[in-house]
Amino acid sequence: MSARRGIFFNSKARTNEKINQLTTTTATSNEDPISKTNQTGTVKKKIILNHAKRAMNKTIYSGPRKIFSTNYKANRTQLNHKAFFGGDTDEYDIDNNQKTTMNTLHSKTIIHNSTTRTNSQQIPTVVSNFRQPTTCAELDETQSYIDDMEYLLAGFQPGKVLGDRCLSAIKFAELCTKESFRMHIRTENALERIFNLLKDAPDIPSLNICTAFVLYILSSDTLASEMNPDIIHLMLDLIKKSASINIDDHEYKKTKKRILEINSNSLSKDIFYEQKFNARDIILETFVNIARNNLKESLVDVIRTSRGFDLMIDEVYNKVQDLSNYNIESPPLSHGYRKVCRYINMLEEFSNENSEQLSRSHSDVNRMYIAQYKQYSLFHSLSKLLDLSIVWLQKDLPVNESSTTEKNSNIHHVFRDGCKTIMSILVIVTSDCEIICDRLTTDDRFFSNLFRLLVTIEKSSFSNEDKFDTLALTLNLLINLVQNTKDVYKHLMQQNMPGGSSLKIYEYLGKLFCEQESSAARAESHEENDWMMEDVDDKEFDEQSDTVPTNESGATFNRALQKAAGHMENTFVAAFSGVILAVILLRDQATYVSQIRELMPQKKFDTMAFILKKFFVFMQMSHAFTPSGVKILEEIISMVLSLCG
Repeated sequence: MSARRGIFFNSKARTNEKINQLTTTTATSNEDPISKTNQTGTVKKKIILNHAKRAMNKTIYSGPRKIFSTNYKANRTQLNHKAFFGGDTDEYDIDNNQKTTMNTLHSKTIIHNSTTRTNSQQIPTVVSNFRQPTTCAELDETQSYIDDMEYLLAGFQPGKVLGDRCLSAIKFAELCTKESFRMHIRTENALERIFNLLKDAPDIPSLNICTAFVLYILSSDTLASEMNPDIIHLMLDLIKKSASINIDDHEYKKTKKRILEINSNSLSKDIFYEQKFNARDIILETFVNIARNNLKESLVDVIRTSRGFDLMIDEVYNKVQDLSNYNIESPPLSHGYRKVCRYINMLEEFSNENSEQLSRSHSDVNRMYIAQYKQYSLFHSLSKLLDLSIVWLQKDLPVNESSTTEKNSNIHHVFRDGCKTIMSILVIVTSDCEIICDRLTTDDRFFSNLFRLLVTIEKSSFSNEDKFDTLALTLNLLINLVQNTKDVYKHLMQQNMPGGSSLKIYEYLGKLFCEQESSAARAESHEENDWMMEDVDDKEFDEQSDTVPTNESGATFNRALQKAAGHMENTFVAAFSGVILAVILLRDQATYVSQIRELMPQKKFDTMAFILKKFFVFMQMSHAFTPSGVKILEEIISMVLSLCG
């Protein structure tokens, strides 16, 4: 038989234990002396074949060796891991590090590995592939999310015990407070699967409040892309079924307590009041959040057609009725007042045509629905809330900052912001709508409260910036009422200011115009020129002219904002007052022109024309005008210019 070269393992190699048994039984006591004295690298081998013994010399192959084989046992026998990774010897040079004895039985090659000594010196580890810390963190978050979702989805199954489902829902709500978890939910589209498993939640008290809280947490993000009609219907169903919930249910009370703990630890504490914490309150706050996120027109339509607006307006009415039972020192008053203001802001967002996702036609439909629901129920609530706000605002209201305490300052700022909220939604619903304006002016108490508010805010110790918003919105509402009704201008000219004053309403507006214009002029006296009127000519305001005074330079507009920072509020309030007086002149110039001229500085309309032109230029540069606003203001300025001189 010819000599076989190499030490390659075949697929049927035996283990060392079997080899030792074979070599023990086949070893012979008569060893050839040549095998002990041979120094040339040859070893005498014994081959047993068909019971015939013969010896032969075989030269050991010293070339490259195959270490790994397709057979696991062969690999384990051949490779010494400790020596390979920890030693400094060349593991591939087998001939120089170990003595090899090969025995064959039935043409099978057998190897004996001798022990190899290695030094304690360690080889430096070289890592060719590594990840950045941020990548490791992302992978950890992803794996943690996968593990959590597998656990939660299993617990949400309708066949599970109620306690397990509630536990999974609470755990899910707690995880949703983490932004990274909410990010994974949106990328994996897991919300649809979860809410499909919670379709029966409205009928189960504990799951009802859990699901409502989960929706509230998810709505806190600026993106509302996960909202769909099914979720909107689920939210409304949660509100309707919450009315029949037994609040003494053990599982419900335990779940509510756990949710309040999560809210106090991870979320704002000023949103919910523990004594009135329920699914209805949570879902309405959820609508408050999603209203700010520019919902699509289709989703707003779903809310309206599903009577979602009805629930919101009814809740405003109920909250206002509750507030009338509190006094200013009552702790729930501030919390309830802020809540009803948030609900009003929500309705404002749904009716605002400036929303990015709502067209003018949809906003008109929404605001008409909101205004006319239950015979203008919202107007009655707003009128009563304004009356309460003014009473609370006037109570202990300081006339100077030195007499203001921190507690009184905070509560009075709350009421001032509430008045601003009321004015803001009314400005939107009355814009270019004669029906709503006519209905609103039939409430004499409300109309009188508008001027009570103006006087109260003007005489308060609030800063100019705090005063400006409320004054400007109230005057803007008066502009809408005067412009869109037939007889309101007569009321302004004939009626006295509220509170037993002998001053006529139009006289107060003229006085307000002169004071605000004078304050703006004093602030502008430190400037070299008037930036807004540098390139404006009176001819540009000709009623027949299509030329619009604009300034295309961005640098000039930025300079305008910086220079106007100190006196812009005064100029705007003066301009709003001037617009109201000018609209009265448009209605009946012949009758009232002499009375209004007597109120103007130097008894001329030049100052009014200057303020109105300045206001027009600024509003055009900031693109804040509606088409109807541009038209009416151009008409007013042209009329006032004709009265100058």
